Amino acid sequence: MAASRKLPKGYAPFDLDLIQLGTVVDFDIFIWPAGSKAPVLYRERNLRFDDEERNRLAEADTTQVFIVEKDARPLNNYVERNLEAIVENPAIPIRERAKLVYDASVRFTTEVLVSPESKESLKRTENIVCSAIAYVLKGKEALHQLISLMADDYTTFTHSVHVAAIGLALAQQVGFKSHGELKDFGVGAILHDVGKLSISQHILHKPGPLTSREWVEVKRHPEIGLSLLEVHKNLAEGTRAVILEHHERVDGTGYPSGKSGSAIHPFARVAAIVDAFDALTTRRPYRDAVSSFRALGIMKEEVGSHFDGDYYKAFIKLLGK
Repeated sequence: MAASRKLPKGYAPFDLDLIQLGTVVDFDIFIWPAGSKAPVLYRERNLRFDDEERNRLAEADTTQVFIVEKDARPLNNYVERNLEAIVENPAIPIRERAKLVYDASVRFTTEVLVSPESKESLKRTENIVCSAIAYVLKGKEALHQLISLMADDYTTFTHSVHVAAIGLALAQQVGFKSHGELKDFGVGAILHDVGKLSISQHILHKPGPLTSREWVEVKRHPEIGLSLLEVHKNLAEGTRAVILEHHERVDGTGYPSGKSGSAIHPFARVAAIVDAFDALTTRRPYRDAVSSFRALGIMKEEVGSHFDGDYYKAFIKLLGK
């Protein structure tokens, strides 16, 4: 079998279940027959994949297929376009679906946050959020599988994915059930720190305490982020609120506007909890990560000052087994 042989350089395997029936596959597909020294071309790019093709591969006992490594990007783009259908495919184990959602979201976020003002970026954000909603709504097991894959090292890109994925689950837990509400929240969560890409990386990755001037600069990122996205005239109110208000505190000591209590949009109150949790449980240049249990203990001390108490209780319940 292919799995027991050494794969020649220049090829990469992928699971046949990723290919959705009725879709045009924009990369060449290779198989690796017994006795062949290397994979051989099975099907050229830009052809529709249908039942006949899947049956032929099944009859040949072929579940793993291959691409040439230079086609990694077209494969990634294909997965992103078809991610929602892949998420719903019961033939793919839930952990594998979790990995696909996570990896696709990180790749996507890394690309989109560098040009958030483009119409294509907003549409792609909505599409990836819809796939994340479909996955997260599968329940706690799905969420915990996703959390188990999350990176320990902080980057703006992975952090955005973490806040969106866990935040969607929390938003649903506290009563936001409609797809439209969840989509508006998820888009805001993916984009909530886009303003940080305009802040000096020296400041963001500084290993020691920030000066007062540096701290003023960091606190500008919600407003910078929203200004970058003003080109999207149809940006939903809830989406805007997540971006602008995720550092507001219920006691009015947050930024940028010092809003308090119910004046802070509920989406932003949800995002604030997940934002803080992920910040504590990932490594930063100025401190090590803490355990989930320790993070929740630290956050408990700030319920009523920084965080909404009801949402914090819902978060505890969400993370419980």
